[in-house]
Amino acid sequence: MREKRDEIIILRTTKAEKNRIYEKMLAGGETLEPRHQLYYGRELYYHQRYPETEAVLVEFLKNPSGWLENKIDACLGTLGQCYRKMGERKSALEAFLYSLTMDVPRAEICCEVGEIFLERELPRQAAYWYGQALTVPSDKKKGGFFMAECHGFVPYMQLCVCYDKMECPEQAFFFHKKAMEQKPEDPGVLYDQKYFREKYGLA
Repeated sequence: MREKRDEIIILRTTKAEKNRIYEKMLAGGETLEPRHQLYYGRELYYHQRYPETEAVLVEFLKNPSGWLENKIDACLGTLGQCYRKMGERKSALEAFLYSLTMDVPRAEICCEVGEIFLERELPRQAAYWYGQALTVPSDKKKGGFFMAECHGFVPYMQLCVCYDKMECPEQAFFFHKKAMEQKPEDPGVLYDQKYFREKYGLA
């Protein structure tokens, strides 16, 4: 009961206060519960203390008691982004891919991996991962992080970019149309519509 009460108190505090609470607990020789390790890692990330974020979350991922969805969220939403902020793209990719050792791929992870390959000017590899995102079932029942756009709109938009970079305008236009079906007034969609009309005469 005490652990539950402590967790409620922590959740109601500000980000700065949360950091102080966790650091006071650690200074007093307490061991953080797996969920609090994740929360502490997030707070460190929000405060741009990236090396410390990395240390806490790597330790959290090693903890066998951590909830699966929390571990995948740590890979996706915090550790991977932490490495990005530090300019360590290879480590970010490894963090995203590590989630695949724990469960089936998530669309959100596939999109992150695809983005890294696209940043590296590897559109064929990026297209593979965006394509994988489209095959992932939309399952909100797991209770983990869920972004609906990663199951449709985002992969469609990015596959359009990938195939255009591979000089395959018809495939690129196909995915542009799929994106347009979902968000016809999106600024990116409208830009692409003009781009395909002016460059390839496709409308």
